[in-house]
Amino acid sequence: LKGNYKGTITKTFTITAKSLTVPSSPTDKTYTGSVQTSRITCPSGSTTGGTTSAIDAGTYTQTCTLSSTTNYKWSDNTTTAKSITWKIKAKEVSVSWGSTTTFTYNGQPQAPTASATSGVTGETINVTRTTGTNAGSYTSTASISSVTGGRARKENYTLTGNTKAFTINKVAAGNPTLTAVTAT
Repeated sequence: LKGNYKGTITKTFTITAKSLTVPSSPTDKTYTGSVQTSRITCPSGSTTGGTTSAIDAGTYTQTCTLSSTTNYKWSDNTTTAKSITWKIKAKEVSVSWGSTTTFTYNGQPQAPTASATSGVTGETINVTRTTGTNAGSYTSTASISSVTGGRARKENYTLTGNTKAFTINKVAAGNPTLTAVTAT
């Protein structure tokens, strides 16, 4: 019977913070000229996350914040917010070089012609290239000078195959012409 007993027993116990898995970064994407979406799912016990949309090449960040630093912790034992990044990488386009790689000195800057393969639909990539003037061996380097149409941003593209060797030869000297001079 309850009346036959008396006393209290005290027991100490601990409630530990629940460990949450740190969200992993989503797969990087490549520039397409269209809106791209990345979804970060923060685990239950944390907030924010959600969906981020972007178009241009760059790095984007989303954050998961613990809803309570008393009741939750990350699996790495930290209680700070976790920033998760994802990227839209620049689209690679290749350079198409002209077939002429040997020139003769003419006193003017010379180099093989260069153009970039087309970008995404509606965008044209314009390139410039380094040149040489004097006789010798050179390497021309192409770079993006501008992008027209669409987003029109150079940062959305990167060039591959953007160097080309070429030579400017000396002018062949012709036989000198002698002119008779009459002296009095």
